[in-house]
Amino acid sequence: MTTLKKHPVFPSIGVELEMPTALVRTGETHPVGPFFRNLQQIRALRGEKGELLAYHGRDYGLKCAQGLHSIDNGFNNLESSLGPVRQEKDSLSQLHRLIRRELKDISAALDRENAMVINFSEHPDVRISPAFYTSVRAPRSIYNYQTEYRKWNHMAGFDAKAQNSPSTETDLGDAVTGLNCLLGLAPAFIALYANSPFEAGRITGFKENRLTLWSRQMNCSRMMGDRKLHMAPAKPFRNLADYLKWMFGAGTSMWFVSEADSLKNPADMYLIPCDPPLLDFLKSGPCQAKSFFHKTEKRITPGIRHLVDHQFTQYTDCRIRYGLNDKGPDLGKFMDIMDNYPDKLEEFLAPFIRFCYLEGRAAGANYPDRDLAGLDKSTIASSLVISPCAMQYGLLRNLSQTAMLMKQYRWTDLLGLRNEAVQNALDGEYNGIKVKDLCMHVVETAAQGLDSEHQWMLDYPLWVLQTGKTGADRALDRLSRMTGSVRERIAKLTLERRIVPI
Repeated sequence: MTTLKKHPVFPSIGVELEMPTALVRTGETHPVGPFFRNLQQIRALRGEKGELLAYHGRDYGLKCAQGLHSIDNGFNNLESSLGPVRQEKDSLSQLHRLIRRELKDISAALDRENAMVINFSEHPDVRISPAFYTSVRAPRSIYNYQTEYRKWNHMAGFDAKAQNSPSTETDLGDAVTGLNCLLGLAPAFIALYANSPFEAGRITGFKENRLTLWSRQMNCSRMMGDRKLHMAPAKPFRNLADYLKWMFGAGTSMWFVSEADSLKNPADMYLIPCDPPLLDFLKSGPCQAKSFFHKTEKRITPGIRHLVDHQFTQYTDCRIRYGLNDKGPDLGKFMDIMDNYPDKLEEFLAPFIRFCYLEGRAAGANYPDRDLAGLDKSTIASSLVISPCAMQYGLLRNLSQTAMLMKQYRWTDLLGLRNEAVQNALDGEYNGIKVKDLCMHVVETAAQGLDSEHQWMLDYPLWVLQTGKTGADRALDRLSRMTGSVRERIAKLTLERRIVPI
């Protein structure tokens, strides 16, 4: 592990919220229609401007000062990217206010098309077909590449599998330690926020079925490396160079090269011959690449920007995200450090870093519903959506204690606990270690990293630990008390799970 350095006292934070949408009358999955224009009008009444994003006449997003309101992979799964909220003592409170306003505005906009957000991390009954997939899929060219070239089963995620994804600023020198901690302790986030026990109108046997997505989507890839990059590594990363070699080294296949600022929706993509590991490409010198769409050729010169562009191409429970300034570093010097002085990479890159944060991906989407809103302690429901952010924030502010907690477990046991958390949530156990006990230690450690005025933000995970009832457990309990077929009961439950903005 890298040497710990002093962490920002108040790191910048943000969050990406994904929200399954459904029809108010039937509970069926609902690809949104005029939603973004309605949201724009609601914001305009407060004097807030927003830029509509559209493709071939179909709105897919609204860009505002405080974030981007769009869709995830399909029009039946809304996505709100809020922040960043800058380094301030009350940044968590500011983010909480943004979340509250977002959920109220989204609910109001959906009301206009008789739709709602439901409190599940996966819509419980969607019949996915090729026709449905084509009509609902977001207008991003990268999906053509994933399905046609890498041969992913992208359809597997079109029942609105949704996550709560906190982002927390970190020093580059702490990034790998923080990454290891969030990967190792991911079972706690998975278990506490487990909220998807159903799929396609049936009981799955997994309390967080959402996380079965990655193997189903990528294990059919023609690129063997894709099959490892949705799973945690066999051991913790030693340093940033170790992480980059795992992600871009032997046994992996780079994606494409684009002239756009983002790889998510480029106008064209250039395929490098034989799809080498990215690190091999960066060493290779100029080469002739072929356009994915047009089959024309172009001479491509490797650059450090191609490293930055590829940073999202691993799908584990946490990612390091970063930006580099325009002045460097020199690619040749970077590769020399990677190959010959890997322990020095963080020090070498530090002067060139514009930002660095950790993106947590383990917590499933959970929102206040009628039952939670009716609890005597109002802070349980109001803390629900902000609590994954508060947990991650507290763990990273208290990084030395978090790293000590990690050392109490063998890495292989933590990987085993993750599988148990996906299937059994708090009831999981691996090698004599209970998932619930790990959750308690994680929440305690996170609480130590929070200021007193933010402690209430952990009330939801504390309530889950006290009652033993995750969102999935509550759903299964309610289903057992209903009458009718499983599909009929799931439909009734979906209607009951309409979110209640607080």
